[in-house]
Amino acid sequence: MNRPTETLADGEILTLLEGGIATLVMSRPARRNAYTAAMMQALKTAVESVLPDPDCRVLVLRGEGASFSAGGDVHEFAQSLSLDVAARQASFEALVTSWVNPVILALRSAHQPVVAAVRGDCVGYGFSLMLASDVAIAAEDAVFSTAGIALAQPGAGGQSAFLVRAIGERRARELMWSARRFDAHEAKALGLVESVLPVADFDAAIDAETARLAAGPRHAYAEIKRLLNAPVEQMAGRTLSDQLAAEAAAFGRCAAGGDFAEAVNAFIARRKPRFGDPE
Repeated sequence: MNRPTETLADGEILTLLEGGIATLVMSRPARRNAYTAAMMQALKTAVESVLPDPDCRVLVLRGEGASFSAGGDVHEFAQSLSLDVAARQASFEALVTSWVNPVILALRSAHQPVVAAVRGDCVGYGFSLMLASDVAIAAEDAVFSTAGIALAQPGAGGQSAFLVRAIGERRARELMWSARRFDAHEAKALGLVESVLPVADFDAAIDAETARLAAGPRHAYAEIKRLLNAPVEQMAGRTLSDQLAAEAAAFGRCAAGGDFAEAVNAFIARRKPRFGDPE
């Protein structure tokens, strides 16, 4: 079974490879596997290391404990508020460009099927990782949110590309403008996950599905991925790489604004933000 049998260090990305199934475990359970910048870098390194391995026939993304990922660490974001506006904009654009976008592109271009095993929070960057996966299986306790607008951000990691294709522009806009939380059954109804399972059955179902994929025709899987990805790569004359770059630039611009600072401070203080950025 592709799950950790040892205590992981806080913020560690553990790579397991067994029976052709590679599993990347994001380990920061006390913070619901919220990503620090260091974790984003570690995930990029892990993804780029395991995908070229000829023994890797399937890649599984999962979080340690009861959450997939609560997205970016807002407490770490708060440290950026001491930077001047230009430096903050550059810092966040670089974060997305250097550590987020390469992972999304690697998952989409991988020859292997990529499976998101989603329990608990699947928010922000975690939501983007789920969207970038080929298969998403959710436990009944899974909760989803685009999250960006709650921090006066547009979202990143391909949300604007994947959501429009998956559920249409109007429903994508509603989810991104509201950042509302929705459960696994609504995610399935929207077509964002393939199945919803009781928590007690979840791990066994992940094992069964990944074993099935690992035993399948790898070259045919790769060709199907290439064919299905083509419309995303050609949307409105933009490649996915172009769209990710546009998201990163928008993320940086929003990080430079007063609304972002207000949203971060409100999150830390556990109060409702009072938006009113004049810019």
